Amino acid sequence: MRVSEFRKYTDEEIKHLQDVELMILKDVVKILNKHDLKYYMYGGSLLGTIRHKGFIPWDDDIDIILFRKDFDKALDILNNELSDKYDLVQMDYVEDCFASFAKVSLRNTIFSRWYTHYTDFDLGIHIDIFTLDNVPKSDFLGKLHHVAYTFCYQFVINSCIKFDMYTKFRTKLHNTVYDFLNFIPINKKFWKKLLKKEMTFFNYNETERVVDCCNLAGYMAYNRNDFEPAINTKFEDFEVRIPKNYDKILTQIYGDYMKIPSEEDRYNTAPDILDFGEY
Repeated sequence: MRVSEFRKYTDEEIKHLQDVELMILKDVVKILNKHDLKYYMYGGSLLGTIRHKGFIPWDDDIDIILFRKDFDKALDILNNELSDKYDLVQMDYVEDCFASFAKVSLRNTIFSRWYTHYTDFDLGIHIDIFTLDNVPKSDFLGKLHHVAYTFCYQFVINSCIKFDMYTKFRTKLHNTVYDFLNFIPINKKFWKKLLKKEMTFFNYNETERVVDCCNLAGYMAYNRNDFEPAINTKFEDFEVRIPKNYDKILTQIYGDYMKIPSEEDRYNTAPDILDFGEY
């Protein structure tokens, strides 16, 4: 299966998926709160919290984000304290995982994306956990930082998996790079460490601005002071934490975020295999 060849959800599937993801979020947040690790609803999940008091009706995931210090602590704690119904999927914990952010994945379920056809690890229904790293005031330096991150990230992907690209030429090129990177005496752990080093390059002291390096929209810096003190509010039937200046952050990401997009602009693509198991 090639990249972006996805099917659409049925109404029953999306509601069922959201219910299971909410269960995962509750289990994760219980552990984070126990250890006083500050998380924030993020991206579409933050937008849903404000605009819909829960899920965006067509949204198929939950995103939370933590500052780097809490993120690194959270990974170790979640890895040790999550019940045996979950897997922690992140590049430092799974050999052929190329993601620098983390997924808490529900075992004995299947959520198949394009890349899971090429990996050894299983990906179930999950929530995503992102991290905020420091960036300087200068947008020029911040954008250079993002370019360097993207460059290192490509090496991580190319060292971890082979997969089909959009064209035969790009597929052959990618797989040739994969073979080369796995032939030379530098393994994928090196590229992962290099990627994390680049992400945390400005973390030696506190800066006014922070960034989610994994942001698909590219370089986007947030003001550190826009997050704390966080606000507690409802997401569906559950209380969650959102950034203090959520309006500023959502406007930065989405513009007029309270405007409901037309149906053709609603992003909603289902995995080719979605199995809820016993859930």
